[in-house]
Amino acid sequence: MRNDTKIAPRGRGRPRKFDEDAVLRAALQRFRTLGYSNTSLDDLAEATGVNRPSLYAAFGDKKALYLAGLARTHASVDATFAALYEAGYPPEKMLKALFLGALEGFLTGEDGPSGCIAVNTAATEAVTDPDIRAALAAFVALQDGWIEKLMIEAGSKDPRGDAQIASSVIHSLSTRARAGTPRADLIAIAKKATALLLA
Repeated sequence: MRNDTKIAPRGRGRPRKFDEDAVLRAALQRFRTLGYSNTSLDDLAEATGVNRPSLYAAFGDKKALYLAGLARTHASVDATFAALYEAGYPPEKMLKALFLGALEGFLTGEDGPSGCIAVNTAATEAVTDPDIRAALAAFVALQDGWIEKLMIEAGSKDPRGDAQIASSVIHSLSTRARAGTPRADLIAIAKKATALLLA
């Protein structure tokens, strides 16, 4: 039986003996595997190697830890897009890097391809949780905004519309990866999307 009962944070004491960023990465992967609701505090303690009271002291409750994981993903995606933009690739190479880079990430996971934490887990909670909905909306806006900038550089006649289509393809690749679609089939979808956007 899962036990998600809150534990009051410990008061000030000895310094923490763990790397908070490493713990956050591990927690993010467990959330990515199981989803928010299905991930218990015991799951997080197992994944991070940190006991529940220490997790609370460092991050707050389960929701705060999940939102921190989403924020970390947001920052990582932002940095990845900034690097892609700075690279100044020609349109076809840019789209290939965009789709295949996302795809390779989606095919990783603790127990197999786990897709994107925002697309595949935040979307489930967004209907009923305004904080998670806001985090998901910010993630989608970030992705759309960067791809629109990339499409402007690529000479698109409708950069916003093309960005929304490209984002939708990326979201589909995430879901299909989680569903077990073979890598070769995902690559074929990415190539088709690239051809359509360049047409």
